[in-house]
Amino acid sequence: MNSTPLRSHCPITTGIDVIGDKWTLLIIRHMLFRQQYTYGQLLEIKEKIASKVLAERLRTLVADGLIEKRNHPTNKKVFLYTLTDKGISTIEIMTKIINFSVTHYRSQMITKPIDKTKLSYIYTHAKSEKAFIKDTKTAYIKFRKNLLNF
Repeated sequence: MNSTPLRSHCPITTGIDVIGDKWTLLIIRHMLFRQQYTYGQLLEIKEKIASKVLAERLRTLVADGLIEKRNHPTNKKVFLYTLTDKGISTIEIMTKIINFSVTHYRSQMITKPIDKTKLSYIYTHAKSEKAFIKDTKTAYIKFRKNLLNF
């Protein structure tokens, strides 16, 4: 497996090369916030990722060390994908994107009635950005531990 080729030594370019494509953060979003961990679950992303694209992105995310791929303990045809600590650290980036979107595009994101399960709602109703990040990391790490310790 090949990791993402880097175009330069610029930290912004490097970050964009690794996580700035159309699908990476959406895949991580589903893993981190919706605790989805199989190929089939990730294929259900509402933004309609193609199966070939998902497979390629998962391979690259594994090679880049953002996720781990493991055999399912009872079904050898199913793999479990979990975020590594490096993958979990993208929460800070996603939080900044959420903050930008909620601040500047709130009217386009509001749905009637307000869906309390939406990420924007959860973020805007957290005690603070720092608490949101901490709570999300803690919840995912607990989920990952339970998932991998059958």
